[in-house]
Amino acid sequence: MRCLGPALLASLAIAPPAAAEPLYQADLQLGYGLAMSGSGTGRSRRASPLTITATAAIALDDAPPLLGYGGMVVEALDRNAVGVAAGVRVRPTGGRLRLAGGGVAMIAPYSLWGATASGGACARTGARAAVCADVQLTAFFAGSDLADGHAVTQVQAVIGLELDAP
Repeated sequence: MRCLGPALLASLAIAPPAAAEPLYQADLQLGYGLAMSGSGTGRSRRASPLTITATAAIALDDAPPLLGYGGMVVEALDRNAVGVAAGVRVRPTGGRLRLAGGGVAMIAPYSLWGATASGGACARTGARAAVCADVQLTAFFAGSDLADGHAVTQVQAVIGLELDAP
């Protein structure tokens, strides 16, 4: 039996764009994966917290479609925290492929500061909605919840719903 995964990802990434790019978007995402910290023999791996992110985005440019986003991040399951995220998201081909980069700050009950980058694709489910799948990398490098001299890196599979404003 042949593997259809690479063909499916390629078709999502190069599919034609929607008729017009929206000026505003809302995005709700759920992410879960692996968290790594430490160095050398002190390196540890464990499941990452479940990350729930809600953002709003505004168009900054249309060629290629570039949006600035900001919103709220909640961590759940093995630890609970709330924070904020902000950055930019681009659709380099104007199609389904999307790339994002920005910053994240967990602010309560402890602090973590870091950078995040992701890449994935979206499939339209209606005129104003799309289901998106991304791989997200987050590196926390400062804050009260880090051991001295150690960063925490999370790799998560993220599923989301993207809604375009009318």
